[in-house]
Amino acid sequence: MEINIIKKMLLAGSKNILDNKQTLNDMNVFPIPDGDTGTNMDKTMQGIVKVLMEIGDRDLTPMDFDDLYKSALMNSQGNSGVILSQWLKGFLKALRDETELDPGNLDAAFIGGTQSAYSSVADPVEGTFLTVCREAQEEAEDQFDEDTTVYDFMKNVVDAASESLKHTPDKLPILKEYDVLDSGGMGFLCLVTGMFTALDEDFKYDFSEFESLKPSFSANGTLGSTSSGEEFGYCTELIVHIDDDKLKGFNPDNVRIDMNSFGNSLVLVQDGNDLKIHIHTLKPEDVLAYFHKFGEFNKLKIENMTLQHHENFLAATQDCAIVAVADGEGMEELYRSLGVKEIIRGGQSDNVSVQNMLNACKKASAKHVILLPNNKNIIMTAEKVRELSTESVIHIVPTRSMAEGYCALSLIDSSASYETIEKTMLESLKGVHTGFVSVADKSGVYNGIDVKAGNHIGVLDDDVIVCSASDTITALKDLTKSIPGIAEAESVTIFASTYVIESSVKNDEYVLKNFCPDAEINVTYGGQGIYDLVVLYQ
Repeated sequence: MEINIIKKMLLAGSKNILDNKQTLNDMNVFPIPDGDTGTNMDKTMQGIVKVLMEIGDRDLTPMDFDDLYKSALMNSQGNSGVILSQWLKGFLKALRDETELDPGNLDAAFIGGTQSAYSSVADPVEGTFLTVCREAQEEAEDQFDEDTTVYDFMKNVVDAASESLKHTPDKLPILKEYDVLDSGGMGFLCLVTGMFTALDEDFKYDFSEFESLKPSFSANGTLGSTSSGEEFGYCTELIVHIDDDKLKGFNPDNVRIDMNSFGNSLVLVQDGNDLKIHIHTLKPEDVLAYFHKFGEFNKLKIENMTLQHHENFLAATQDCAIVAVADGEGMEELYRSLGVKEIIRGGQSDNVSVQNMLNACKKASAKHVILLPNNKNIIMTAEKVRELSTESVIHIVPTRSMAEGYCALSLIDSSASYETIEKTMLESLKGVHTGFVSVADKSGVYNGIDVKAGNHIGVLDDDVIVCSASDTITALKDLTKSIPGIAEAESVTIFASTYVIESSVKNDEYVLKNFCPDAEINVTYGGQGIYDLVVLYQ
């Protein structure tokens, strides 16, 4: 089997983590119920996806394996994300110089992943991701014989990971106390089941038996019925570029020892001059001072975990929740960052059903639900959901595109009343235009414009207004200069379907200034289907 199958396996694994991201977040109780395991692991895998998109259809090279790991590391966040990046480091390193994938080198890759993950953690904790990846590899290796195929090995990994996950509460008391499974271990299971579907497209894994109860909050906002009085502190992450003159004398083992007095949950990874650190501490300023002596900070993030804890408690008891339809991992991530509680996956060619929308509104668990259909074809579906809902009062903001949904979300105060949020959303949609750039799949005359199949077309508020035979960027420029009143636009927000298109637009975004000189132009990855670009003009 050609080594290039690894591309398909990693993409499928990434998608499976994304598809189960919210479940992983809901399971997260260790070390605090901050609900970010799925988000962190997805961030790491998006680093993998970004490089794979750049590689495209060409064959993998040894340098590609290095780039895949580097991107995973730099995109990782949180304990779970960094540890996953280190598993990927060992896995990819073992396959770096291979031209074929066989059961032997695949087993070596899983061994490498396990060893790398364990070595990255100062005090490895069993009953976590570490246990599940190790036991999955060991059990699959025990069943290895001369007749084992790549398919057989991966199926054995999936089965063993599933069994190991079931026993994580037996190895980690906090999981047993709260009657949940380990979210990191579940993330590993999502990864390998996704990878296996690349070998067997008909394979379907039933995760329902692993649907742990969400951690329940007591009346005083603490998890479960016990209260240890533990201070949560600050989740501190940084990337330090070690100065060349200090690199030779740098000893990561000594640093790990020093960090024992600063906090816990330490993960420390060195990659050449770059040092990535994750630690939970009550005094992040001391951690920063310690590492600053080695070099400059390339990245820095400090989050108050105590505040996160209380915010999660408030979210669990909120009066109002926002539910939105979204197509693409980039759009979904953006929406969640803007306060959307439940996402309904669906797009232009995949309209959601009444039942799926009703289920999402019910899952939001709020007295009032503000629903963003984000597609003119789904507004009637939303209206039917409003009629059928018995547990929540449904308020529909009739957004006709995901760009309008973004516009509606961008100015709200999530702590305000549902009346204020709804009013703000409706006001924000006045005077906005939504544009689309896509490739025509049929020839014909649309809105008086002669279009040939394969041409790049620009659509404004559902009408084709420009057609370009050349490329996406030209179509974007032609579309933009055709917008009524574009010279007075205050902002242009562009959502790209792929990272490659995002990069291309960013390289040429200054050209749009010719048409809207005062506008703030933002380009981001949306990952949506059908349209190469979705554009919001305000």
